[in-house]
Amino acid sequence: MRAFTGDDDAATGRLVTRLFLRRLIDNDVISPHADRHESLAVLCALVVSLAVFVTFFVSTDYLAAFIQLPGPTALHALSDRFLFVSASIAVSALAALMVWDALALEPRDAAILGPLPIPARTITRAKLAAALVFGTVFAFALNAVPSVLYPVFLTLNMRGMNGRGILQLIVGHATSVVMAGLVGFFGVLAARGVLRLMVGERGFRHVSSTVQSSLVVCMVTALLLAPTVRAAVVRDWVAGVMPARWPAVPVLWYLGVNETLAGHIVAETPIVPPPRFSLVAFPRQQDDASRAAYRVLAPRFAALARRAWLSVPVVTFLAIVTFLWNNRRLPDQAAGGRARSRLRASVRRMAEWATDGNPETQAGFFFTWQTLTRSVPHRTIVAIAVAAGSTHLLMALATTGAHRLAISSMPLGLLGINILALASLMAGFRYAVTVPAALASNWTIRLAWLGDERGYLAGVKRAAIVGLVTVPLLVLLPLHVAVFGFAIAVVHSIYGFMLAIAMLDVLFLGYRQFPFACSYVPVENPKLLWPTGLAAVLFVSYGFADVERLALQSATRTVALGAALGAIVLLVKIIDRTTRRERRPVNFDERPALATQRLGLFERMVHPD
Repeated sequence: MRAFTGDDDAATGRLVTRLFLRRLIDNDVISPHADRHESLAVLCALVVSLAVFVTFFVSTDYLAAFIQLPGPTALHALSDRFLFVSASIAVSALAALMVWDALALEPRDAAILGPLPIPARTITRAKLAAALVFGTVFAFALNAVPSVLYPVFLTLNMRGMNGRGILQLIVGHATSVVMAGLVGFFGVLAARGVLRLMVGERGFRHVSSTVQSSLVVCMVTALLLAPTVRAAVVRDWVAGVMPARWPAVPVLWYLGVNETLAGHIVAETPIVPPPRFSLVAFPRQQDDASRAAYRVLAPRFAALARRAWLSVPVVTFLAIVTFLWNNRRLPDQAAGGRARSRLRASVRRMAEWATDGNPETQAGFFFTWQTLTRSVPHRTIVAIAVAAGSTHLLMALATTGAHRLAISSMPLGLLGINILALASLMAGFRYAVTVPAALASNWTIRLAWLGDERGYLAGVKRAAIVGLVTVPLLVLLPLHVAVFGFAIAVVHSIYGFMLAIAMLDVLFLGYRQFPFACSYVPVENPKLLWPTGLAAVLFVSYGFADVERLALQSATRTVALGAALGAIVLLVKIIDRTTRRERRPVNFDERPALATQRLGLFERMVHPD
């Protein structure tokens, strides 16, 4: 046997790096029939389509302008660029959080690659290289299309802009948003490494899931709140008239990079009116005032840009150093057991009482509870749902405040906080059950399953009621007491509880699979389903808030609405029980529909007439 040479080490490193990259792109744990090329194509198409839609949406004012003044355009574009930078940071950070565990060496890596004659340093470097390549490529792919389209749309009606100026705008925009994306991705990698250094390997295992879920909630909330920031607010933040909120500070750094490199080109563009058209004095005065206001901000942009140029190498260096130090040895494959506690035992006894001692119901309850708290994909889905509800909560409080008002004049946004939060959680939970917890272990469920999913599904729903309905209502109860008063707050929470139970049963009426155990099948029509689902959530939340505001104005109508909700809950449960009398076979290894079946071509081949 020949010795392991440097050339072999390099070739092995490239091979292992490609292996880690494929695992970052595609997850064979939740779907054994996934095609990596199809997954990558769908991901790229989704990123590009969303980027094109957002770019066109924020550029409608510029495209519709007959005469576009450079000064007001330069000031108004600050909020657009703030949005692009915010989205780049948040989405890139979310990409890192989605592969949180894969950002470091896992016990699975040690189990598969450890016995092979590969040096540990090669495996570590390959893992780091895969993370760096994935983050860099993602940041470029996310921002490639907006970096070209937005400068073109921005200056399409500015006749004084030349091709060289547009090219400089493209380069400046691309530089700023790509830098922001890299900091978002590598910032998560650095935060993970620093956290593990601070608490140690054992402590990191205990806090990792909580930190990851919290960061997902923060990033999604920041992404949803970014479009609400106005150009005047951004200008005040840059000028120092108003102190910037701490989440917006890094965004302003990269906004300074864009404005320093190319943003001033728009403000310096001469006005070229259309033929046979002359500007009156007022538009020229407005343009001159806007140009002067933009020039005042130039020193502030330069100061912000210097921090941005320094942040990228610092964050990248910190991410690399902490990664190499924490992964200098392969991880231990032994999994430590969790210590028993009185609190956990008490919760278990309460759960057994809530499931009426039914073994199948208990199995569904505890398996759902363990999956939602321990599985990374499921925690991420729930965290995104929590972020959606939190975003509406923050917007409602920022718009109306948390002071007490009369019920007749209560804004629908405050009344809809409960319902929209619960609707988001129910929709997220309905999606989460389609993702298997551990697909390779579902054979144990097949051996123990008797063919009737009703008891097990009842336990799954009760776990959702406890964790995703009761707990959020208790968390929001102090806020509702402060806004509505104690009595109305309690009634409001009871209404939300009853409506959430009805929504949960409605969402599972047509579901005849085994939750958390069947292979994942992607949604066939996401472009239709997601907008329809969002519209339905908003319609139900605000529609019910309007009905509730009318009902809470008198005791009779309050009781009537409660009775109506009780009747709806009972009716939905009767329908659910009726439809589940017939047992249907469950396909645990369901495959996605072929393209010919989705287009109806297979049926035409079989039945040409």
